[in-house]
Amino acid sequence: MVSLRILLVDDEKDIVEMLGDVLCAQGFEVDSAHSAGEALERIRETIYDAAILDFNLPDMDGVMLHRRIRQMDGELAGKTLFMSGMVQSDQNLGYYAAQSAGFLSKPFQVDQVLESLAGVLGRRFPEPRSPEDDSGG
Repeated sequence: MVSLRILLVDDEKDIVEMLGDVLCAQGFEVDSAHSAGEALERIRETIYDAAILDFNLPDMDGVMLHRRIRQMDGELAGKTLFMSGMVQSDQNLGYYAAQSAGFLSKPFQVDQVLESLAGVLGRRFPEPRSPEDDSGG
């Protein structure tokens, strides 16, 4: 089975580590970036199946980053999830809907992430595995 490659973008390193571990445990290949600039650099170098973007990055907001991604890779732009811990304006929520992008509100549950990711990728995934499932014990 071919792994799907996900770009995870968030300036909060704890979230990147936790979400990256969860996605890797589900069989995804995950690359991370902690800024919009770093994300754009990774997109220039690698083909991704989907992206998960924090809306509030220090160097660019999520809408502007998504517009830049759309210019570089229109297919990836259509397979993007936004996430934020802040209440979103109607204007931002309208943007997500217009782009067919998913939205995750922090804090989120693992099943919410996988369900949203399945939605943007147009496929189903198995039930989440726990780390104990891989311990061999």
